[in-house]
Parts: sequence; structure tokens; C-alpha cells
Amino acid sequence: MRIGFDGRYAEGNLVGVGKYIQSLIIELSKLGVECVIFYSNKPEVEIKGKNIKSVILHSENRYLFEQALLPAALKKEKVDLYHATGNVGVPVFCPVPAVLTIHDIIPLEIKDYFSYSPAPFLSKLSYISRLKSSLLKSVRIVTVSNFVKRELVKKMGVPSEKITTIYSGAPNIIKGGKLPKELTGKKYILNNGGIDIRKNLDRLIEAYQVIHKKYPDVYLVITSENSRMKKDLETLTNKRGLSKFVLFTGYVDDKSLTSIVRSSFMVCYPTLSEGFGFPILEGFGNGVPVVSSNTSSLPEVSGSAALLVNPKNVGEIAGAMEKILTDKKLRDRMVLKGKGQYNMFSWAKTAHEYLDLYNHI
Repeated sequence: MRIGFDGRYAEGNLVGVGKYIQSLIIELSKLGVECVIFYSNKPEVEIKGKNIKSVILHSENRYLFEQALLPAALKKEKVDLYHATGNVGVPVFCPVPAVLTIHDIIPLEIKDYFSYSPAPFLSKLSYISRLKSSLLKSVRIVTVSNFVKRELVKKMGVPSEKITTIYSGAPNIIKGGKLPKELTGKKYILNNGGIDIRKNLDRLIEAYQVIHKKYPDVYLVITSENSRMKKDLETLTNKRGLSKFVLFTGYVDDKSLTSIVRSSFMVCYPTLSEGFGFPILEGFGNGVPVVSSNTSSLPEVSGSAALLVNPKNVGEIAGAMEKILTDKKLRDRMVLKGKGQYNMFSWAKTAHEYLDLYNHI
């Protein structure tokens, strides 16, 4: 079987959907699936391996890529099926059956989601039109959680029988990285979920301020990069007198991230909405207790292994962090439960479920 994949979300730093694409394709290739990855630019980290081929369709225009270059390339490469891996991207005239993975529809759930875009109205209009078209043109839709499936049925009117839920696998734990010097010897709370409007980082910083007053030796560390939003967050920390205690690492590679997670006292991830929640599983896999939100897919992914809070309640977020800081027995129980929850999510299992779906189609 020869499957074509949209590789555009895996062109830059491999985070979120990029890691999903990489992990899924590598596992499918091990099962003998011929995987053809279609990029719009040369990737920074090319996904390589037996049965994996990269095709670069040079284009900065997403519509040209999806509606003209991609259909021609699918024919040329003689793929049996096309898998749009990142919420959108199914050509209107796709020459082969198409599967669409929906990780979330957060832009429709979070107010002012497009506010950081240079053209907010046009960005929202483009997103909605591409999403609706892809939902219509795909023969099967995969969601990464039952929460996302319910949202598609409720908000987009997609027939439930057209949707299959296939959970993503847990992030691989890649050892061997060094802890950044600025974190060495520090006791810190970690947010490793990226910088985005939905990540609720302003309330996290407010909650941390409550903790900092009681435990001044505890730092807050935020990974990832987003130049526009980072400036606003730095302004907030300066205003609250926390600039020396809230540390922004920028983007870190997988090895370094593993070291940062493993050395943290806890992961605190009070995001407003998620389709799945890799940062939770990263905490579990590295033996670290996790505080997260009681919304969207997060209870589904975390089970009973995390402390879940209302992400809009600063007091609840601070209270959960303090429980972990002060209750060693609770911390130990959470670490044990977290390891069990982490082991429930396997990329090998995910790949087998996708292969069954491909064969069925």
C-alpha cells in the first residue's frame, strides 16, 4: 500500500502536529506501508527511513499547494490514498480517496483566536472555508480524541458515522540531553505546552505569583517560542515583579526538553482547550506530577493521573500547584499513576489502527 501524507506541519521545528506526523509515518513504514511525504518547502528535519520518500512541491501559497500541485503529485507518485494530517488540506478534486485527521477545532472555540494574525478576519475566513471543504471532500475523518469527535458533530454538523477516533501515541522519551545552565540547581514548575492564545499563560503567571509569595525559591519555566505573544507575557511578568523568576527557554530540542521535564517539580498545563494533550503525557512519561485543565480532551487523556482544575480559576490553579509542592505522598501517587497512564498510549497501536482504516477504505 502506498500512502501520501501532507508533511507541511513537519517542515519546521517538530512540535505538536509535526511530532504526530513523524511518529505515525515511522511506525507505518515499519509495517511495510510505502509512505510518500509531500512538503511545500525543504524540511528542517526530514523524516527518513525504509519505505519513506520525500517530495517537495515548492510553494508558499497554501491554495496552490493543495488544489493544483498536490493532486498532480498524487497521480505522479501513484499513491493509493491521501492522508491530510493537519485539520485541512484535502484537494477539491483529489484523485484518490482522502483521510483527514482533525486534531482540534480550537480556532472556532477560543474567542479572539486570530487576534495575533496580521489580518484576523481574512485568517478566520480562510480557516473556516478550508476546514469545511476538507471535511466534505474526505471519505473518512479521524479525530485524536472523542472530545474532538463530539465537537465536529455538534459544531460542524459532520455525521458521527463518518468519524473514527484514533488516539495519538505518547511522546517518545529521548534521553541524553543536558539541562540548560539557567535551570541547573533550580526548583521549578514547568509549562511545556507552547506559547499560544489558548494556552492560558496569563492566568498561569497570575497563579504562579500566588505561589511565589509563599515559596520564593520556586521558579516558573515556559518553553517554546512565539515572538508576538512572548512580548506580552514578558510585559506581564515585569508588571508583577516576576521577571527574574519566570524563565522563557525558547524552542528546545527533544533531548533538552526531556531533561527539562524530568528535572521539573511538576508540569502545570492549564490550557483552555486541547484536542489531545502531549505535554501531559510528557510529564507522565518522565515521572513528574501534572496539573491540567478539567476541560476539552484533557480528562480523557489524563484519566485520574493528573490534578484537574478549572483553567479560568486562578485560585484553583495555584491551589493545585501548592498541593503538589507540599504533599509528598500525593506527589508519589501521581507519579505512579502517571506512568501507568503514559503506557496506555502507543504509536505502534496508533499505526495499526490507521492501517486497518486505510485497508477498509
